Amino acid sequence: MNPVEHRIREIVASKAGLPFDMPGDANLYLDLGVASVYALQLLSELEQQFDVLVPDEEFVDATTVNELTAMVERLTAGGRGVPPEPEGIASA
Repeated sequence: MNPVEHRIREIVASKAGLPFDMPGDANLYLDLGVASVYALQLLSELEQQFDVLVPDEEFVDATTVNELTAMVERLTAGGRGVPPEPEGIASA
């Protein structure tokens, strides 16, 4: 798992109350039951953590962890905008 995916999983898990090891290809809203009210919180957190501006249409189309990861990597030019890992979290 790359650092971008790892951080996205942390964000989704904390904002939506899902387990960190959720399936990467599961639809967050249809398969995992994330309420749409959390979508704006998720968008805001992604923009803040990765220092990007996510176009609304791209965010709406990214409904899985895998798609969110690809979107953030694209917007950060291949993941160069990855924030440092919080203290106490070891890389796998």
